[in-house]
Amino acid sequence: MEKKNGLPNEWFRDSKSPASKSTRGSQKPKSLNKRQITWVFLGAFAYWFAFLLLIALVQLNKIEIDRAESEIPKSPGKTWLLVGSDSREDIDDPVLEGAPLGKFEGQRSDTILIMSVPRIGTPLQLTSIPRDLVVTIPAHGETGEKKNKINAAYAFGGPNLSVKTVDNLVGVQMDNYAEIGFAGLVNVVNSFDGIRVCPSQDFSDKKSGLEIKEGCQKVDGLTALAYSRMRYADPKGDIGRTERQQEVVTQIVKKSLSPFTLLNPLRAPQTVSAIANAVTVSKGVGPFDLVPLVFALRSGGIDAATLPNKSGGNIGNLGSTRVITEDAKEVFLALQEGTKIPSFETK
Repeated sequence: MEKKNGLPNEWFRDSKSPASKSTRGSQKPKSLNKRQITWVFLGAFAYWFAFLLLIALVQLNKIEIDRAESEIPKSPGKTWLLVGSDSREDIDDPVLEGAPLGKFEGQRSDTILIMSVPRIGTPLQLTSIPRDLVVTIPAHGETGEKKNKINAAYAFGGPNLSVKTVDNLVGVQMDNYAEIGFAGLVNVVNSFDGIRVCPSQDFSDKKSGLEIKEGCQKVDGLTALAYSRMRYADPKGDIGRTERQQEVVTQIVKKSLSPFTLLNPLRAPQTVSAIANAVTVSKGVGPFDLVPLVFALRSGGIDAATLPNKSGGNIGNLGSTRVITEDAKEVFLALQEGTKIPSFETK
């Protein structure tokens, strides 16, 4: 072995020597291991969401919405028509035990909401349409168009006529449709282990079965159902009920799309299954339709408003009614242009 100053030459090699390069090269496996770990996590997430998607696809209920050619334009953003049916078909479901739902023939839309995403980077928006709003219901079957409460459209022609009625009212085609019933709502809320609501006062209402104290609190599915149905004990009547429906829907949407729910191995399958079994959507709705909703929630949460309206008095056999005001035109314009929906005080 050659020596320099009595020491091995190996000790005097500089950083540019082959040995030094070899030493640096020996550190590469660490960075490779980090990349491998990253890919393992990404792969695990992909498989996990594919598993949840499979649950949804197998159990999700879908219906055909007649989208005949129409002169009504689509919004630059995405629009959903959300309907809560008051059908008593599931009244014998064990989850509804104790709920004073009553019995009657037929069904109407107890809740009518437009959920819209104007564009990426803006909040998700919920616009309530009062169920007693008098509108023109389009011709259906052998029946010509006529004036009636908007919730009657569901009774006369189901989801198809409801969609056409809302399209005509706001001047925008709804991209997607989603519907939920009484038992479905209870099951979805219970799958989250409850939701948080904040009543502005104490309520005691025999017709809906609601017994609740003022202030924010967690409630189960049956209480959430009563909370969204109650109106007789509320001084604001149907307007107050609309506000509570917005509150319940907001909580459900937030919990459904939150990382805590979707990444929880114990809760996610149960929640996805409950939602898939509870909700009926229009054919064509897929996982990519949820992407704008997730971005909207991450961008600014949810803004809720009610279509500007006022009392329409009692009209013939329709009973108490509501009618839109001039301010409603600004809401329609915002939906048509895909911009933020303004909020107005209900008269």
